[in-house]
Amino acid sequence: MKQALFVVSGVAIGLLMALVAMASSGKRDFLPQADAQAGPAAGGAGGATVLGTGGGSNNQNDLCWVLTSVKPAKGPQRTVLCLYRAKRGGDYFDLEDVRMIDADVRIIDMKADEHKKVKSDVQSILKALPKEEQDAIRPPNN
Repeated sequence: MKQALFVVSGVAIGLLMALVAMASSGKRDFLPQADAQAGPAAGGAGGATVLGTGGGSNNQNDLCWVLTSVKPAKGPQRTVLCLYRAKRGGDYFDLEDVRMIDADVRIIDMKADEHKKVKSDVQSILKALPKEEQDAIRPPNN
């Protein structure tokens, strides 16, 4: 019994000494901290273009989104979202989709289940907006 008490008190003293040593080291984090990876920086003049990467499947960054502001020769400035997909193991990129999102960001409330019931193409969204909103963002050829 005396030996067990001696062993237990020795372990307790050792743990207490280790705790005091860690606390006196001045280091606040005892475990290594996991930091997020930095993504690609925004480019363009004045940050007018934003680039985002991701993947359609696990551990595969094969998608690249480009959000940019475009001023056409005629009509108002537009915000455009483009989606590119890496093909053949990254040999080249294909443009998958382009969308003018100015109309999308003017929607007040659109539920996820409504997306399948109603048309959510740009022309349908433009028609649902008030006339002054339509005129402000409508491309000149529509």
